[in-house]
Amino acid sequence: HLDWVERELASRPWFAGDEMTAADVMMSFPLEAARSRAGLDASRPATIAWLEKIHARPAYQRALAAGGPYAYA
Repeated sequence: HLDWVERELASRPWFAGDEMTAADVMMSFPLEAARSRAGLDASRPATIAWLEKIHARPAYQRALAAGGPYAYA
């Protein structure tokens, strides 16, 4: 599955195209968990770059500040 995700994110910036959508929000947790527990690593650079874009978003940063510590951030 991670190989499929890598191919998809290598072909466009977000899951559903050129703009961030709810699909990206929904995929953020499973990919954060995969990075921690399921082998998502530097061998999949497009997926890691996507995850870093999610983490850099101001709304994500505000959610972390409001919600407190989060194991996958």
